[in-house]
Amino acid sequence: MKRALFVVALVSLCLTFLLWQISSSSVQGQLKVGVLNSARIAREIQGLAELRRTYDEQRRAYLELINLRQNFLMLTGLEWVDLRRLLGRPQRTKSEEQQIQQLRRISLEREAELQRLQQTPPDKLTPQERTRLEQLTQIWKEARAEIEQLKNLMDEEMRRVEEQLNKLVDEKLQQVIGKVADEKGLDIVLDKSVVYFVRGNFVDVTEEVLSNLTEALQSGEKTTSDGKQREKEEKQ
Repeated sequence: MKRALFVVALVSLCLTFLLWQISSSSVQGQLKVGVLNSARIAREIQGLAELRRTYDEQRRAYLELINLRQNFLMLTGLEWVDLRRLLGRPQRTKSEEQQIQQLRRISLEREAELQRLQQTPPDKLTPQERTRLEQLTQIWKEARAEIEQLKNLMDEEMRRVEEQLNKLVDEKLQQVIGKVADEKGLDIVLDKSVVYFVRGNFVDVTEEVLSNLTEALQSGEKTTSDGKQREKEEKQ
């Protein structure tokens, strides 16, 4: 994940610990400090393969749909629905393949016709040609509007998925830091990027945090995969 996300999460967590420790330092004495390299964790983190794959697949599906609509730009709404229905079938008959080709020809012919009418001086157009130009222009506008809508939906969905990924990593990271701190008896864990001076010794917990975070995320992936498999089996 992005370094900034780790830094924000870590600094927030560390400041919480720090304020609590300062308030009770007179009772506990010298703090036992741990540090970690969040930049390295962000760079080497493992365990997001399944989640990232899902993100990439969703984005790719949107892009393919947008590209398809652009290639069949001059289809009406109903024709576009028919095309998607035909293309969505895993096995198509020869007749269905011919329907797809026919829709492709219709789109190309309309596109060429629209271009020709647009390039014709208005005073040279017949009443029938003006009417046809309006019809084709409307088809083009509706298709472009649909493409923009698909792009907006893609951006919104990808933003939502990205936020979920960030939230998952942030939650797991805080849990792992707490676990490692307890195991090593640390009073506070700081990011190396925000530590300028520590009096006495400190413990670098980067390896432990990275290892535990990878394990936690992989465990989450397995749970997600098992859940998807159960859903698939139930539908069959």
